[in-house]
Amino acid sequence: MRLFAALASQLNDDFLVLHSVAWIAKPKGNGPRDGEVDFLICHPRRGLLIIEVKGGRVDLDYSTRRWTSTDRHGVLHDIKNPFDQAKRGKFGILEKLAEVPQWRQLNIGRFPLGHSVFLPDVDNASQLAGPDAPTKIIGDRRDLVDVARWVEEAYSYWTEPDAGRRIAQLGQPGIEVIRRVFARVASTRALISARLHTEEQDRISFTERQTSILDLLSRQRRVMIAGGAGTGKTLIAREKAVRTAAGGLRTLLVCYNRGLADHLREQCSGVDGLDVATFHQLCTRWIERAKNELRRDFLSEVRREYPAGNEFDNHQPIALAHAVDALGPRYDAIIVDEGQDFADDFWMPLEMIMTDHSGGLFYVFLDENQDIYKRSSSVPVAGEPMVLDKNCRNTSFIHDAAYRHYRGASVQAPPISGTAVELLAASDLGKQARAIASLVTRLVAEEGVPPHEIGILLCSARDRETFETVLAASTIPKAAKWGRLESYGPGSVTVDSVARFKGLERSIIVLWALDNCDPERDREILYVGMSRAKSLLYICGTKEGCERAIGLRSR
Repeated sequence: MRLFAALASQLNDDFLVLHSVAWIAKPKGNGPRDGEVDFLICHPRRGLLIIEVKGGRVDLDYSTRRWTSTDRHGVLHDIKNPFDQAKRGKFGILEKLAEVPQWRQLNIGRFPLGHSVFLPDVDNASQLAGPDAPTKIIGDRRDLVDVARWVEEAYSYWTEPDAGRRIAQLGQPGIEVIRRVFARVASTRALISARLHTEEQDRISFTERQTSILDLLSRQRRVMIAGGAGTGKTLIAREKAVRTAAGGLRTLLVCYNRGLADHLREQCSGVDGLDVATFHQLCTRWIERAKNELRRDFLSEVRREYPAGNEFDNHQPIALAHAVDALGPRYDAIIVDEGQDFADDFWMPLEMIMTDHSGGLFYVFLDENQDIYKRSSSVPVAGEPMVLDKNCRNTSFIHDAAYRHYRGASVQAPPISGTAVELLAASDLGKQARAIASLVTRLVAEEGVPPHEIGILLCSARDRETFETVLAASTIPKAAKWGRLESYGPGSVTVDSVARFKGLERSIIVLWALDNCDPERDREILYVGMSRAKSLLYICGTKEGCERAIGLRSR
């Protein structure tokens, strides 16, 4: 290392000095060849100089061509001819460079190229000079004091004028190619897609532990279960519904959002005795059934009777109650997810549709912090709710960002640490869309993330079509396409509102259209939107809007 230190301290910045250079070349018509040199010195005008270093005392018997080295313990070792090694290294480097397209494109031609030997532990290396070992290309300990002079002399030996032949220069482009071939900085890491898979396996394990609460509640007939985002409410609700149906009870699993109902219906496909629906899908089915079986249009009757009522909060629930009263009850068990979104008029028809009001199973899962529709009502379950207090969905970074907007009992952060929430800050809508498209391109094309694991959620649905149009103008890989919840499937990057996406999740979420969000007024929207991300969360908007959303800036 003494030679390396001397070269590093005495040569100017025009030189590139590489230590322990190794390669495998495969010249045309030949098999692979290993190559290695101790030092490769590069200069844009002087060319390349290869140095082979031998430590200890070195001896040569020219009669037998035997080279030996004596170490500091006096032990004798046979060694290879260092000049032959340096020479082979010199031509090996040329072979390797000839394989590199960027080198061939430079078309440099014949440039200065030499080899030398350095013996840092002896003072009379010139004694080794011979027919194939001129003194000028041999260095020893004495040359360490002024190694720059010795390097210059070695270069000069190999660049003495050659009559009639033009000598080219490497130039800086040639030096950069050599650097990229023999000394590029490389790093390895797991792709984001691999990390998502690992985190998902941990997440499944954590969430399955939460389902043990069902064993504790197996004898309870009417139960309310509350928990923050990511605590496993939907998974446990689905598991309860499946178990109940498997036990022979006619079961209804009902929620508010259509996207969540579609997801649950797909997961529960093939389970006998289990119906999955949104509340308003349930209303439509029974109202249509009454039309077909009884020739009664209860919805039209209710509209006439309550003209000032709201279609979804009043008319349809009341029409459902009339239809159930006329047709009779159907279900032995009802499992409600997203209970905080159910209006007061929703509960009566649900209780009426049960075959046994007192002995039937009635489970309600809710999170009052997700009351983005402002319908929070009195759930018809007496007593305090069972509380889920462990976040099993998000990473700790996402948990911290989302739960800034949470109000309620403490929820334990998840054990998956993950990576920090990232901001995609841009001054206008077009630039924001291009930033999102660039991110999606990198995730899909470079990180191996399936497009359907990515969701773009809009805090405000007011100008959804405008956002979709701008985003559609941005290029993403052919393997991916933008689509709303209804288009979910392989290759589809979901673009939809936070409200429509409630109850669902994706590995990666980009929260957008938040520049007009007020952290107090719209805390439920921010809480729900952020908490949909399992592994990676990006916040997109103006710099001010992004910082306000994650608490770095006040309104």
